[in-house]
Amino acid sequence: MQLQTAGWDILQEQVSLPVAVVQQKKVNQNAKWMAEFARKHNMLLAPHGKTTMSTELFAQQLEAGAWGITLATVPQVSCAIEAGISRILMANQLVGRFHFEQVANWLSSTSLEFYCFADSEENLRALGAFFAERNLTLNILLEVGIKGGRCGLRSAKDISSLVSTCKQYSSLNLMGLAFYEGVISGEHPEQQVADFVSDVNTLAQHIALEGGFDTQIPIITGAGSAWYDIVAKALSEHGFAHKFRIVLRPGCYLIHDTGIYHQAQQAVLSRSQLACDIAGNLQSSLSVWAYVLSVPEPGLAIIGMGKRDVAFDAGFPTTELIYSPKTAVLSTPTAEFQIVKIMDQHSMLRYPEQQALHVGDMLNFSTSHPCLTFDKWRQIGIVEHDWVITKTISTQF
Repeated sequence: MQLQTAGWDILQEQVSLPVAVVQQKKVNQNAKWMAEFARKHNMLLAPHGKTTMSTELFAQQLEAGAWGITLATVPQVSCAIEAGISRILMANQLVGRFHFEQVANWLSSTSLEFYCFADSEENLRALGAFFAERNLTLNILLEVGIKGGRCGLRSAKDISSLVSTCKQYSSLNLMGLAFYEGVISGEHPEQQVADFVSDVNTLAQHIALEGGFDTQIPIITGAGSAWYDIVAKALSEHGFAHKFRIVLRPGCYLIHDTGIYHQAQQAVLSRSQLACDIAGNLQSSLSVWAYVLSVPEPGLAIIGMGKRDVAFDAGFPTTELIYSPKTAVLSTPTAEFQIVKIMDQHSMLRYPEQQALHVGDMLNFSTSHPCLTFDKWRQIGIVEHDWVITKTISTQF
């Protein structure tokens, strides 16, 4: 009852710590910003939902202008369908009879607009035969990949055989091409991404001219959270781009962070004048509050937050705020406050010895790589103002 009326005040110690919270104002800004980026490029947005796996946040992304939602697995798709989401890209191969049956049930009993990736004749033949037996059609996006990357055709010359395989089955609608450029690294990655996307675009044009697609306006879809500006630029520069439906799929932008995606966004702003012209910018919206449990040595505090609570794979959490319940003082720490080790339920924080920390003090931490923090929580608090939780959202990992 208190949550609905007055909310839970974190600073008044009305919730158990650690607690993960998202600031709603920043989520709204992030959703609006990326939708505007896609709109200015005359492209569509189907954000990857695996970052949050929260159907409540999916709904906010759709309300902000997203065309659809991208997911990675059949169970993730199931959660979205149960929440009423009707247009889904599964950015993965649909493999396994049990999964076939689930998708067939959805296609026959709902108005779901569903797309899945494919990169092999074997998979296409299995899909074609299964869905033909049920008099259903499945939308296919042939996936193009890079050497050493994840799924996807490694050679453009191989795609003609997959197009021919699709044509053998009336149950398969070849709707376009898909790719994921986020695994590209090494020297001059920006140019590698641009060249790869240009090759995909050329391939799509060739298939279209040969009448290979089963739609007048095929889809080309790609773009993770790091190189989406280069993808958008590469696809918009070609003369045939208006003949395709370009769908961008970044996922981490909604939550953002103060680590790897902050760095990636700074690089986007350095490359893209269009991104700079959009009002505001992406903001880190997720943080974790935790107690100081022990101060066993000068300059060392043990924090009640560990690997079970927060991401640690792409950099340790960053100390953003300190609050003393005894003095009711909220302050900003210096850069010397740094987590140096993280364990299952504890973190070791080094800080300047001349600055006192006390058992029971509350610290707020931002994160790097929001996906790994989100999947540790089944309920995450939504903060509207003054660190008061006004509602919670569920995750479905």
